[in-house]
Amino acid sequence: MASTPKTKPVAPKPAASTPSAPPAAAHSAPGEHILIASDDFAADPATVARTAGDTVVLRNPIRRTGAQITFYNEGYLKVTALEKGNAEAPFLLDLRFVDPVPKIERVIAMRWLTAAFGCGALAVLAAFLLRFDAFYTVALCALCVAALGTVGALYVGVYSSHEKIEFCTLHGRAAVLQLVANLGSIKKFHSFVPMLCHAIEEAAERIGADTSAYLRAEMREHYRLRGDGVLDNDECARGTGRILAQFDVQL
Repeated sequence: MASTPKTKPVAPKPAASTPSAPPAAAHSAPGEHILIASDDFAADPATVARTAGDTVVLRNPIRRTGAQITFYNEGYLKVTALEKGNAEAPFLLDLRFVDPVPKIERVIAMRWLTAAFGCGALAVLAAFLLRFDAFYTVALCALCVAALGTVGALYVGVYSSHEKIEFCTLHGRAAVLQLVANLGSIKKFHSFVPMLCHAIEEAAERIGADTSAYLRAEMREHYRLRGDGVLDNDECARGTGRILAQFDVQL
């Protein structure tokens, strides 16, 4: 570089032309970024999901909760949570990123149900003692207390005994749909699960062979769901961390 000015007195002209190289390099980075963000997965679900299909309403009368779920032919799911009769803001799920195999957790509140049985037995005993005048007053008080205890313990036991059906993202394992069914609603919830699993499998048929593009798209789906309030910051961070572990090379 030091010998160039000595052999070529007109070096200022080449020097003026050499800065053209950095702008070319600078343009390459944005072009690469646009390529990453412009694949088939980058479409906004709010604009792509247009053709509505079946709508299913799931209600849990005991907890007064539920969900109104609408299937879209483009492979999306619109979920509107129902809390105590009021509908919350709906959100859209891209079914390509959902695991078709749900996690099912059954909980039976045996302690409360056992307590209800014990209080019921005590109520029966108190009702029997009402036949004797010497125990009438005490038995009447015991009967009232035992009856209240039976009703209260039975309600808590039935309320606490439930079945939770949870759908997670495929690689991030973030819970994006949770359905809780209690006594009286479990059958309806069970009939819905095969419908959703079938819709997820159909949506997966639109996934291409580029695994890296799919993983990047699943990460963007986590960020979108965080923006919609479906995932909190910690769930989104854990999910994207699991996805990053799936890459063979560093991004």
